[in-house]
Amino acid sequence: MDISTAIKKKFLALTLFLAIITLAALVFFSLYKDRAETIEAQESLTATGVVEAKKVSASFKVPGRIENMLIDEGSRIEQGQELARLDSRELSAKLSQASGAFDAARAQARVAENSIPLTSQQIEAAIEQAQAKVSQAEVGVETARDLYEKTDQLYRNSAVPEKSYTDAKNSYILAQNVLKEAQAALDQALAARLKVDLAQAQYEAAAGQSNQASGAVQEAQAYLDNTRLLAPISGFITQKNLEQGEMVNAGTPVLEITDLFHTYVKVFISEKKIGRVQLGQDVEITVDSFPDRVYHGNVVWINDAGEFAVRKAVNEQYDHDIRSFEVKIDVPNPDLSLKTGMTARVNIIEQ
Repeated sequence: MDISTAIKKKFLALTLFLAIITLAALVFFSLYKDRAETIEAQESLTATGVVEAKKVSASFKVPGRIENMLIDEGSRIEQGQELARLDSRELSAKLSQASGAFDAARAQARVAENSIPLTSQQIEAAIEQAQAKVSQAEVGVETARDLYEKTDQLYRNSAVPEKSYTDAKNSYILAQNVLKEAQAALDQALAARLKVDLAQAQYEAAAGQSNQASGAVQEAQAYLDNTRLLAPISGFITQKNLEQGEMVNAGTPVLEITDLFHTYVKVFISEKKIGRVQLGQDVEITVDSFPDRVYHGNVVWINDAGEFAVRKAVNEQYDHDIRSFEVKIDVPNPDLSLKTGMTARVNIIEQ
């Protein structure tokens, strides 16, 4: 073996040794890096959830047949906008009936109310007249009594004839009877004051019937108003369950409205990490549809009650503690790029 061959063998051995050393270093570095990334991921406030949005079912409060459907799926609508309308002819007729009954009841109440002062005036006038007659009769009795007493004394002394005595006595008795009749008439007039109370009671009864009729009008109007389906929130029509011409029961969902401008993500954070999460904390969100785009949100709710790990294990990749806590993250979606149901990875930023 010459020197040249020996050198080549040594060079190859050295090269192989260095290659083995380099490969080992690369393997070690890769394992170390993966381990470091795993530890970092386990310690970071990251989780996976699903993009959601507020959904509301719009339904009629009364049954009927859908006369007009004013929107289609995908339409953007504003709160209070009319979405659909029921056939309202029957309810309009009931409102007319209720309005007529109310007008009649209100008229009766008005008549009963006006009769109270009129009845009172008539009764007080009768009482005043009766009191005047009583006073007049009392004066007559007093005059007749004085005349009778004087005539009686004179008659006892034989100063006047018997006829004068008899006339004076009869006048006194007549005056007493007139007073009794006047007093009876006054008592009757005073008792008539109960008619005022009766008129007041009749008015209150008529007023009650008027109020009841008014309530019937309001109820009929409410039923009629409820034939118009108004949007409970602003958003987009994401589902239409019924079509124009179909019958619908009260409370049956007709449309589904989703507020896609205000989406949110719910994730589960382990009890080891939940203490690092605060309301208002900034959050970065990414989705598979836009891998290079980062959405920004905020923590708006933290559940005070923990849940079992079986829920959290679906949403977190690494940690599987006994309990986890639900966290809601508000994610503005002004360009509507986020869709409900998208898988979202969130990273809660720590200051």
